[in-house]
Amino acid sequence: MIVCKELNKSFESKELLFKDLKANKTEILEFKKAQILKSCDKDSATNFKPILLSKSLEQIKSFEVDNDYYYIAVNSTNILDSHSDLHVKGIWNKTVKEQQGKNYLVSDHKLEIDKVIAKSKDVEMFTAEVPFSTIGKEYEGITEVLIYKVHKDKIINPLIKEWLDSGDEIQASVRMQYVSIEMALNSTDKGDVYEKKVYDEYIDKIANKSDFEEIDYFFVVKDAKNVRESSLVLFGSNGATGLIQQDKTDADTITPEIKNEPSNDTQKEEELLKELLNKFKK
Repeated sequence: MIVCKELNKSFESKELLFKDLKANKTEILEFKKAQILKSCDKDSATNFKPILLSKSLEQIKSFEVDNDYYYIAVNSTNILDSHSDLHVKGIWNKTVKEQQGKNYLVSDHKLEIDKVIAKSKDVEMFTAEVPFSTIGKEYEGITEVLIYKVHKDKIINPLIKEWLDSGDEIQASVRMQYVSIEMALNSTDKGDVYEKKVYDEYIDKIANKSDFEEIDYFFVVKDAKNVRESSLVLFGSNGATGLIQQDKTDADTITPEIKNEPSNDTQKEEELLKELLNKFKK
């Protein structure tokens, strides 16, 4: 039997699985876009080791590291998570432009005064492409990370500052809402040509394919909004996130990749979420 968490059903064959996924495609995608997600709630937490910038200058070409700042990667791409969601390059382009100066760095996703680590005006967001090796992962290839850059003097929580300076394990988690998402199916049915095309385009971009016995379907997230904050947490769903530290033996240089794209904000109401949930229960 094949278990499908999105439909909360089991199937005797892939053909039946694909048929039901395709029949409920609109509802599934709208449900995913209606939610406000925290990556630490997506049930694939792994221990994080602080991001060490590689000594290899030819590997790192994304931004110039300033030792007066903390660089915290709150999300990364090309990792298939436990919700079968794959964040791909460009996912954070719009949010970097539209949410610049609006998002806080907090602890444990709690938007409370005593949980603020850095005020929104002191957080600079940008994206950068780095090898997985530079963020402590053994996966091959490149990942695009969403980075919060904060001056060390602007960390207003002394306990967090002490932790950041210690080099101890810590993770980061992004609060987000999906804006543009597509279904990918490994189906040979003539009616699933588009979904199969999406599958073929992105299956080889999944860096952690070896973590799964089989990948019959997944969801490609092309655009997401970082909603109000990102957090430092003990466990985050995507292990390839956290603090970027300057290697003490080398000063590496990378260039920020910030892209401007038009707005396409699609906030969903609670009524829509309830309606979609009811559809799945029928």
